[in-house]
Amino acid sequence: MAASRHVMDPVEKVVHWVLLVGLLVSVAFMVAGIVVGLVRHDGLPSGVISPGVLWGALLDGEAAALLTAGLLTLLVTPFVRVAGSLVAFACERDGRC
Repeated sequence: MAASRHVMDPVEKVVHWVLLVGLLVSVAFMVAGIVVGLVRHDGLPSGVISPGVLWGALLDGEAAALLTAGLLTLLVTPFVRVAGSLVAFACERDGRC
């Protein structure tokens, strides 16, 4: 008896892709932060950058800013998943999207 393969419905696909992209973007930021810190011989940062100065620090290529952006991306991903699920459910119900 062969096991049947699960076919994802549209809502599951949205959730899957949002979580996957959020994770990959977060990891990319964090790896970049580690590499920048090691290449510049600054070592790894011991703290995070406050949100008010994050954009400027990212543009300057600071390792701590990259690591902070990775952590923020990881924290925001579940909220984006919920928003994506709501949109997918609404589209599935209405059939207009």
